[in-house]
Amino acid sequence: MSGETENAKLELSGISMSYSRGGRRHPALDGVSLRVNEGEFVTLIGPSGSGKSTLFRLIGGVERPDAGSIRFDGRDATGRRGLISYMPQQPSLFPWLSVEANISSALESAGIGKKEAAEQASGWLRRIGLGDAAREYPHVLSGGMQQRVSFLRALLMPRGVMCLDEPFAALDALTRADMQAWLLGIWEAERRSVLFVTHSIEEALTLSDRIYVLSPAPARVLSELTVPFSRPRRADVWKEPEFVLLKERVLALLQKGAEERHAL
Repeated sequence: MSGETENAKLELSGISMSYSRGGRRHPALDGVSLRVNEGEFVTLIGPSGSGKSTLFRLIGGVERPDAGSIRFDGRDATGRRGLISYMPQQPSLFPWLSVEANISSALESAGIGKKEAAEQASGWLRRIGLGDAAREYPHVLSGGMQQRVSFLRALLMPRGVMCLDEPFAALDALTRADMQAWLLGIWEAERRSVLFVTHSIEEALTLSDRIYVLSPAPARVLSELTVPFSRPRRADVWKEPEFVLLKERVLALLQKGAEERHAL
């Protein structure tokens, strides 16, 4: 077994999945294998409908694959729940709780006492620039502020892997760029294991250590790419010639996958 595999926090091996619709089986995943190492930021990128959300449901134990296995820390976890924290496209906050209480609840789920959780939540909110919003309710926050709180909740949940499902897709371009820089700053300080989904090649290259490029459904891994840029990652990394070359390579892989799918 390779050192990389031994260091895997999450490992999927030969995952296949199909669904029944209209009396027929429709394949969604075709032998997908991937890993997320300890403290690594890994991104899945592929066309819409390529099975990325299905992968998250399987990793979260909501469904079981038709074939293949899912392992956390080297132990079989296929079909097991409670091993990941999840951040969806839309903010996942409890609307009846204040911002501070939303964060406190995540800390309490980690076994921290109520008083200590409230104190830590207040400190975290000040750290991410939202101390003044602690007593507010989620609906009064901007989209970017809500996503910051949602990310913080996921970060503080006592889970081994964070799964982030296009969390910035609904934000405008300027807010999205600001959120990417903010996420990098928080993540590089904490170094949690992250599996991230995006449709944006630039976002994948800006944030990731490695990228898995997926084909159209039934999804298979077209390529695994290592992102060579050092950390902490510079805000203007997109200016690097190698950034442009990698972007073109990912786009070419996606186009090739689409062409192969249409040829079937």
